[in-house]
Amino acid sequence: MKDAVKRFWNDHPLLAILIIALIPRLVAAICSKGYGMHDDHFGPIEQPFQIMQDINFWTNRGAPHGHSIVYPLIHYVLFKGLEFVGMQDPQLKMYVVRFLHAFYSLAVVFFGFKIAEKLSDQETAKKAGLILALFWAFPFLSVRNLIEMVCIPPLMAGFFYSIISKEKVRNALLAGIWFGLAFVFRYQTLSITGTVGLIFLFRKEFKQMLLFAAGFLVTAIVIQGSVDVFAWGYPFASFLEYVGYNATHGQDYTVGLWYNYSLLVMGAMIPPMSFLLLYGYFQNWRKSLLIFLPVLVFFVSHSLFPNKQERFIFPVIPIILVLSVVGWEEFVNGSAFWLRHHIVLRLFWVWFWIINVLLLVPFSMYYSKRSRVESMYAMYGQPIHGIVLVGGNLGVTQPPLFYAGVYPVPLYEINHEDQLSQAQIRLKSASALPNFAVFFGPEDLDRRVQRIDSALGLNLVLEQKIDASFLDDVFYRLNPKYNKNQTTFLYRNIPP
Repeated sequence: MKDAVKRFWNDHPLLAILIIALIPRLVAAICSKGYGMHDDHFGPIEQPFQIMQDINFWTNRGAPHGHSIVYPLIHYVLFKGLEFVGMQDPQLKMYVVRFLHAFYSLAVVFFGFKIAEKLSDQETAKKAGLILALFWAFPFLSVRNLIEMVCIPPLMAGFFYSIISKEKVRNALLAGIWFGLAFVFRYQTLSITGTVGLIFLFRKEFKQMLLFAAGFLVTAIVIQGSVDVFAWGYPFASFLEYVGYNATHGQDYTVGLWYNYSLLVMGAMIPPMSFLLLYGYFQNWRKSLLIFLPVLVFFVSHSLFPNKQERFIFPVIPIILVLSVVGWEEFVNGSAFWLRHHIVLRLFWVWFWIINVLLLVPFSMYYSKRSRVESMYAMYGQPIHGIVLVGGNLGVTQPPLFYAGVYPVPLYEINHEDQLSQAQIRLKSASALPNFAVFFGPEDLDRRVQRIDSALGLNLVLEQKIDASFLDDVFYRLNPKYNKNQTTFLYRNIPP
C-alpha cells in the first residue's frame, strides 16, 4: 500500500495534490455552515432569494448598485434549478452551493502547481501545490460566497496563460479572457490586468498585448456589459458606480495603517517561515515579473487606500504563496548557509506544518455566524407574521432571512426607546402581531422580554437558546466591536 501511494505520488503528483486539496474542502462544505462576513451572504445569497420571493425587489430597483450582479445572478439560476427539482430547504441549498465552490476552488491548486512548475521544476511545484491544498484558511474561505475568493481561479488561470504566452501567442488571448472573468467578479483586479498589459507593451510583445486586450474586452463586454445593460440600461453601470462610490467613501469603513495588509500576510503565513517565504517572493522578481509586478501593484494600491477590510487582499494570497515558495526554494538551493543549516530549515518547516494543521482542522469545521443563521432557520416552514429583533449590549445584526425561507416579512428592530415607540406605531396598522422575537445577548434578558411584552402586547415564550459556535465566541471575545457573535434567544408569541 505504501509503495503504491508513493508510486502514485511520483507518477501523478498534480492529481494526488488535487485529491489532498479536495478532502478538507469537502469537510468544510459539510461542516462549515453559515457565512463568514456580511458580503458573502447578503449580496450573492440574500438578494436572489429576495427576488425569487418578491419580484418587486427587482422591479423597484433604483440607481445602479456598485457591485456586479453576475455572481448573484448565477445563484438565482442555481436556486431556481434546485427548487425546480424539489429542493426547498435553505440549508440543503447551501450544501449544494458549498460543494460547487469546493470543486471550483481546486482550480487555484491546479494553476498554482502549473505556475510553479513553469517557473521552477516539478519538485518545487509539489511543495507549492501542497501549501495551496492545505493552507489553513483556504478550505473555509473556498466554500464561502466571497467575490474576493471567487475571482481567484480565473486570476490564477490568467497568470498561467500570461507566462506561457511566449510559447504560443494565442495564450495571451486566453489570459485576457480569464482576467476578464476575474474582473467581472471583482473589479479591483483591473489593476492586475492593466499591469500585465503594460508589461507586454514595454517588452514590445505587441501581438501578445493586442490579443490580451482583446480577450479581456470581449469577456468584460459580453458578460459584464450586457448584464448591466439589462439591469441598469447602459454598459458597465455598476463598475462606474463602484468607482464613484469608492472615490468618495474610502474613509467610511474599516480604516487602517498602510502596513496592515503586510502584517496580515506575515501572520497568516505563520512566522518564522513567513519571513523566509516572503524573502523568496522578492528574491525571484525578475524571473516572475509578469506575475510579481501586477501582484505588487495590487497589494500596494490596497495598502494605500484607506478602507482596509481583510478580505480585500484575499485575491493575491494564493499567488503570493506560489511565488514565495518558488523564490525561496531557488534561493536555498544556491545558498551555502542553508545547505549547512538544513536541519534548522527543516525545523522551521515542521513548525509551519504543525501550526497550519492545528488551524486547518477547526477552521475547516467552523460554523460561522451560527447563532444568527440558526435563529432564522428555526422559523423555516412556519407562518411568520413578523419578527421583533431586540438588541443587547452590541445591538442587532441584520437577519439572514434566506434561512427562514420567507420574504418580505415585517421586522421590528428595537435597540432604544425611539425604536420601541416606532414599533408601537407600526403595529397599530399591522394586519397581525409579530409571532417571533429574537433577543441578542443574555444581558438582562428577563427584563427586556417583559418590556417588549408590555409595550407591544405580546406573550413571548422562549423556544430556543442558540449559542455562538466556538470560534465565533473566540472572535467575539478577541474583538467584540467587529465580531458581534452573540448568543441569540428565539421567542414565540403565544396569545393568552
